[in-house]
Amino acid sequence: MPSPTGFRAMTPGIHKALETADLWGPQTAVTKKRAHTAFNSCTKFLGLRPHLIELMNKLLSFSKEIDWDGTSRPLVWPDNQRLLEQCAIGSLSALKRSLRALAEAGLIAFKDSPTGRRIGHRNGHDGRIVLDRTYGIDLSPLGIKTPELEVIVSMNKAQQQEWRDLCQQYTRDRRRLVSIIEAGRDEGIPGPWEDCANEHDTIHSQRSALRNSDALSVLTMLHDRLLAVLERASAAYAEAAKGFPTTPVHKSSNDREQEGQKAVKMDPVGSTSEPPIQNTNPRTLYYSYKENRCSAKAEQLNLPNTGSASEDGSRNEPERAAALEQDPQRLARPVDARTLLTLCPDFADFVLPPRGWNEIVQASQTVIGPMMKIPESTWHSACRLLGRDKAAAAVALIFEKYNAGLIETPGAYLNGMIDRAQEGKLDLPSSLFHWRKPRKFAVKRDETHSDPQRT
Repeated sequence: MPSPTGFRAMTPGIHKALETADLWGPQTAVTKKRAHTAFNSCTKFLGLRPHLIELMNKLLSFSKEIDWDGTSRPLVWPDNQRLLEQCAIGSLSALKRSLRALAEAGLIAFKDSPTGRRIGHRNGHDGRIVLDRTYGIDLSPLGIKTPELEVIVSMNKAQQQEWRDLCQQYTRDRRRLVSIIEAGRDEGIPGPWEDCANEHDTIHSQRSALRNSDALSVLTMLHDRLLAVLERASAAYAEAAKGFPTTPVHKSSNDREQEGQKAVKMDPVGSTSEPPIQNTNPRTLYYSYKENRCSAKAEQLNLPNTGSASEDGSRNEPERAAALEQDPQRLARPVDARTLLTLCPDFADFVLPPRGWNEIVQASQTVIGPMMKIPESTWHSACRLLGRDKAAAAVALIFEKYNAGLIETPGAYLNGMIDRAQEGKLDLPSSLFHWRKPRKFAVKRDETHSDPQRT
């Protein structure tokens, strides 16, 4: 039988996506934000390339929240030329291959019209999609798969937390072992210090090769070996400590008498006695520095705009320099990539390895920005004023607040940050470091159900 021309070739993956899309309904529906967040949190587990992630986020940007309530279908109908202009895909054939790859991954399904065109209609009253007159790309498979993706993300977060806890415990036990070995060597205590040191070096060389939580089982095995070495070293040191000589300190009668006199003087007696005031070293150093600085000549200190005193004692007031214009970027100091990802954990889930500034900027521009519908013009304005790294940090902070439900229009919020930067009032690092504090209070309020005055 000759194959028909003009129709999309059917594959098992595409057929399964069509069957999954038919399961969409009020019982299986999820919100657009939930599906969007689940997809971007799980991209590294889906094995998708960056251009596929960008294409999927672009398709999601064409849908509306009302399309995801279960009474309709989240269908989108952008033409191929528009997708080519707005996505980093080189050719039409590459775009078609990318769409098929998303369908094979079970994220989209195709609803083809008889003519092969994508066309859509919405109800003029409530804006809902008219299903029998709409043809295009169906995003229902992603909605059906959202709970599964959320389970994967939660399991990964638990694994990451277990990895961090185990790394910290390993470091504490290793330092304790090293301190015991060094003490045994330095004090000449007999014990298996060389054997323990060799085993420690072998274990730690293997530990240094582990980079992420995928090697959690290997790290657990190495930690158990380290604990065995630590137990042996501790037992040897404790056994040798039993033979340490104990030399009690005997004080002479003269020393005891002097201590008694000092104790008497320390006690306040009578109405004129007062507690002694002890001058500490930091206070003495501070006043010494202050006196030396005041007595130094202005020429030696090389201070600008410093006044001088004439021979008769009259003082010449310094000339006032013109006020310097504040640098708009002065208060937008950068933070390092690791600190930014630590302060913004929700944003960090979308950053691909090796999780440097290039990957952070890429995630901000191609994933987080379209997700929050930040206009490209606003992003380019932020890059021009703040630089790409600082603009990405600002987007990361906005995304954290957006996920917490504190921001409804991220684009307008980013414009406000740009305006504050132009006025020299933007302190981005302080905003990042203080962002964690209100979140803790919000969680505490939710857990304790405190009175409204604390909100």
